[in-house]
Amino acid sequence: MVSQTFWQGKVVIVSGGSSGIGLAAARAAVRAGARLGLIARGVSRLEEAAAEIGAGGGELVTAAADVCDREATRRAVASIEEAIGPCEVAIASAGIYRLARPLRAAVIEEVLQTNVVGTASLFEAVLPGMRQRRRGRLCGIASIAALIGLPGGAAYSASKAAVVAMLESLRVDLCGSGITVTTVCPGFVDTPMVTDAERRRWDILTADEAAAEILRAIRRGRAERWFPFSTWLTAAVARALPRGLYASIAAGMLPLEET
Repeated sequence: MVSQTFWQGKVVIVSGGSSGIGLAAARAAVRAGARLGLIARGVSRLEEAAAEIGAGGGELVTAAADVCDREATRRAVASIEEAIGPCEVAIASAGIYRLARPLRAAVIEEVLQTNVVGTASLFEAVLPGMRQRRRGRLCGIASIAALIGLPGGAAYSASKAAVVAMLESLRVDLCGSGITVTTVCPGFVDTPMVTDAERRRWDILTADEAAAEILRAIRRGRAERWFPFSTWLTAAVARALPRGLYASIAAGMLPLEET
């Protein structure tokens, strides 16, 4: 259950909020009483998400922007803050997956741009105000895939490992500022990215279950939250294996499929 008291009246900005984990987190925040700013690059899907969330009541505004565009992201945040107030919680959920087998530099660049630079763009836009007010909460969505290289996942695993490291450094830089930095690393979440084969093999979370974990981690000021335990443990054991043994085992696994 999401704490109503903590979220009541807080201004929460979610990027990548028109689908998947971002949409679920946005829904949960509004249900808990937050005022919501929703950012996504697709106008039609953003409008659909806003209509869905707004049907249940609550205050929300939207701003269409591609998080890869730093200036567009800055303008989107400014328009949201002008409408509903200064951002108190920023959740960077915008992300993509692209198959990178065979290795393609252009794919690596595309995924890093969205998953890593997109996270930095949102935080860069909200941080000046948070620093001035000496309070705020930042949350970046990484993945258990940050622990290991998944088959065909060179781009995705690299991007999520980069998010984990980037936010760890940011946490150090913001120490004593009144701003907390939370890194959330879910396992497989039931979104269009997950294949039927993975649903049979892994412990799959619903987007709503992931959202509840995310909001709980933010509220508690957690530095990092890796879940579910079963998937984290599998990845941790795999990480501890001799590299050659892991490679031979993982080579027989199916890569994530393109969506």
